[in-house]
Amino acid sequence: NLEEYSKVGLKGVEITPIYGVQGNDNNNIPFLSEKWMEMLQYTLDEGKRLGVEIDMNTGTGWPFGGPNVKYEDAATKAIFQTYKVNGGKSISLNIEVDDTKQRGVASLSKVMAYNDEKKTVDITSFANDGKLQWNAPKGEWDIIVLYNGKTLQKVKRAAPGGEGFVVNHFDKQAIERYLNNIDSAFKKSNTDYPNTFFNDSYEVYGADWTPDFLDQFYKRRDYKLENYFPEFISKNRDDITSRLICDYRETISDLLIENFTSQWTYWAHSNGSITRNQAHGSPSNLVDTYAAVDIPE
Repeated sequence: NLEEYSKVGLKGVEITPIYGVQGNDNNNIPFLSEKWMEMLQYTLDEGKRLGVEIDMNTGTGWPFGGPNVKYEDAATKAIFQTYKVNGGKSISLNIEVDDTKQRGVASLSKVMAYNDEKKTVDITSFANDGKLQWNAPKGEWDIIVLYNGKTLQKVKRAAPGGEGFVVNHFDKQAIERYLNNIDSAFKKSNTDYPNTFFNDSYEVYGADWTPDFLDQFYKRRDYKLENYFPEFISKNRDDITSRLICDYRETISDLLIENFTSQWTYWAHSNGSITRNQAHGSPSNLVDTYAAVDIPE
């Protein structure tokens, strides 16, 4: 095929591994396996011989993810649960995550209490193993519990050997570990890196959070979002809620560009490659996102 492309003047191809051909399972080559890397090197060599540049998806199917992505590095979503209690006594409350699919997966992030006088109390330290034990002051209190949940989305159209959870694009360490796994396959097999690494359209469904989001929000916006959970999750879009959502979206945009797009590009450059990106669908400023790569697509 490369010879045919070269003859008619097509000077670039892209490798995006996806699911195998039905009835041809015995010929599947697992992604990043020793055999797969041998085949990649052969393709790169043929490309050089024919003057055809070879691009490669930094994963299989889309979005980035795979078998090396464990629960802690998987795409994350915020789960808010609300309760009302009468104070002036010791309360015992079951705050276990409601969604049974999230039990054993979601991690507790914050437990906050709010009264009618706008008093805010962080009571996270009184929560343990799905239970809240708190000596609540007098009055009526709204308690809001935040869990770091998981979307449980898996790679779409994954190739053999590429099946697994989608990575958390907002987490610097999760992306670093993901790229290190790719690196390991190249270095172990002594395979050349392709001309360009490719990222398909952003289709990370339901991912709207990351475990250190509250810390990142405070660092970037200079106030604590947890002090405004009632307004933040309110269905009434008043001025305060709108401002909170605006700050939330700006923070998410920052995290995606810094921790995923820019880190991915830096990683590619460190290996002598460049990046080509389909940013559409991203929860970020698209101009800034495209500016963080070499080739906007």
